[in-house]
Amino acid sequence: MAPGSSPDRRQRAWAWAWAWACSCHGPRHGPRSCHGARPAPHPPQGRWSRAARRVPASNPAAASPRPLPALLSPVPPQPMGRRAPPLPPRPPAGLAPPPRPGRPVTAWRGRPPVAPPTRGVTFALVSAGPRPAAGVRPIAARRGGGAWRGAANGRRAAPGSGAGAAVALVPLPGSRGGRPAGRPAGNMAAGSGRGLAQLAEALGSSEQALRLILSILMGYPFALFQRYFLFQKETYLIHLYNALTGLSIAYFNFGMQFFHSLLCVLIQFLILRLMGRTITAVFTTFLFQMTYLMAGYYFTATEHYDIKWTMPHCVLTLKLIGLAIDYYDGGKDLEFLTPEQRRFAVRGVPTLLEVSGFSYFYGAFMVGPQFSMTDYQKLARGEMTDVQGQRPNSFVPALKRLSLGLFFLVTYTLSSPYISDEYLISDDYMEKPFWFRCGYILIWGKIILYKYVTCWLVTEGVCILVGLGYNGKDQNGKPMWDACANMKVWLYETTPLFTGTIASFNINTNAWVARYIFKRLKFLGNKLLSQALALFFLAIWHGLHSGYLVCFQMELLIVIVERQVINLVRDSPPLSTLASITALQPIFYVLQQANHWMFMGYSLVPFCLFTWDKWMKVYRSIYFLGHVLFFTLLLVLPYIRKLIVPRKEKLKKAE
Repeated sequence: MAPGSSPDRRQRAWAWAWAWACSCHGPRHGPRSCHGARPAPHPPQGRWSRAARRVPASNPAAASPRPLPALLSPVPPQPMGRRAPPLPPRPPAGLAPPPRPGRPVTAWRGRPPVAPPTRGVTFALVSAGPRPAAGVRPIAARRGGGAWRGAANGRRAAPGSGAGAAVALVPLPGSRGGRPAGRPAGNMAAGSGRGLAQLAEALGSSEQALRLILSILMGYPFALFQRYFLFQKETYLIHLYNALTGLSIAYFNFGMQFFHSLLCVLIQFLILRLMGRTITAVFTTFLFQMTYLMAGYYFTATEHYDIKWTMPHCVLTLKLIGLAIDYYDGGKDLEFLTPEQRRFAVRGVPTLLEVSGFSYFYGAFMVGPQFSMTDYQKLARGEMTDVQGQRPNSFVPALKRLSLGLFFLVTYTLSSPYISDEYLISDDYMEKPFWFRCGYILIWGKIILYKYVTCWLVTEGVCILVGLGYNGKDQNGKPMWDACANMKVWLYETTPLFTGTIASFNINTNAWVARYIFKRLKFLGNKLLSQALALFFLAIWHGLHSGYLVCFQMELLIVIVERQVINLVRDSPPLSTLASITALQPIFYVLQQANHWMFMGYSLVPFCLFTWDKWMKVYRSIYFLGHVLFFTLLLVLPYIRKLIVPRKEKLKKAE
């Protein structure tokens, strides 16, 4: 048949119609052209049909070598109509390699099917649609055919991109640390939080850390509302308020992952109701809550310190285990309980709303402190006040703790760019001299704990403001507000002893372990064994990384050696005389502080670096100085004591 015959014209007309429909009529965009306007009366020159979409526009030479049927071949140029722009060139070298010939390019709209494969890389969307952009277009490209708009995660296609637009996500050269702007880490937090991400980037922090700080600070307006509108109201209103505010904080930080804590609270309530005040309920609670926490650690653990749902869940785990033990003690006769156990024993049967309010109390849900159900019940009844029947006069004490917490926050923020965990494992640190490596660990160990000090001081202020921090009155009748104190700041900053730091740091958690673990192991008949088991519990409660076990093992070793040294100096007349010389005491104090913070930082290295390869690298660089020194002292001190402690002192101590 001649080329100009009617069937040939009809075939070409059908081919044009098919190509135009496939390239411009997506089911989402309706009957609009690729240019966002009404379709032209004649098809543009060089339009690709459906089969050609298997070949990216950035690589037109990679067409399939097989001949295509006329109906599926590229539409030949038409004698009429406007000319389309030429096909785009290949992308610049190093950006997006062209697909293999004949391999289809996946077409999609909305979000990319997978997250960017590399952290810290800025991405751009490259369109291979019916009217592709010229080369590589960044996200902020102008409107037009084939262009994509939105954030780096590819929110949606611009109007006119077409159903058949093929899009590639390619890294831009020169991109550095951090994920694409505006994209939260997984589904951790509710919403995209682009504003929070930009604010965190401007502050030099992570979005998760910023959410944590905001959640802690939100406790102050929540506490003010409870003081002025819910004081001595119906207790169920207070329980409901605490539960809802705590759940909102959990959702703000972790999105739908708040269901982990909610599930554990519901199951704990069922255990209390179904098993009652039995030892079976205590063991069931311990096994279930710790197993759930360990499973969370196992499935979410990384090589870095991440703020995720397991962080407040470890605080909740201690709360619920303590609740089960106190509920069990509430069923015993008073004569079988110690004064401490009588104080915390739960006599009544808590309701589900009461357990929820206790678990989700906004002032302690994220980072603590620990408090008992009996203190929470007194708070709900309006009894946690220095003047009965009136609101607690706790505004000034709460403001002091808040101000002190913000001071440590500023100190840590200004110091963290120069004192960081990453530098410990850097090549530059390894190349420094030995004295510098030791001095850096000394300063790093002091500064790195300020982030914990900040959180605990701010949350303590929330507890004081609402009244939960009330701890009775001293001998002079002055109210004390340290019931929820997690830090003794002055002792922490001035003590030259390891035991002094332990006594001033994370006080409520240490008190919880002493009350529910250490003292309950009295039946073992070995104080050292009970202490070792309590520290082992603390290690696994923090996480499954090997660094936690090494840290608490080192703590036990240092405490044992320090007690032996203190007893040796006290019992040895020459050493006690030397230590009592006033002129030498400042020198001894400086040396003690240097030794104290050097080996406190040494113990914190595995705690903060987590994994074996990281903390072992640091320990090798300083030749395991702490282990060598303290294991040597542990073996040598008994012999030194025999030499310099008189027998008379030994007999007196034995008596």
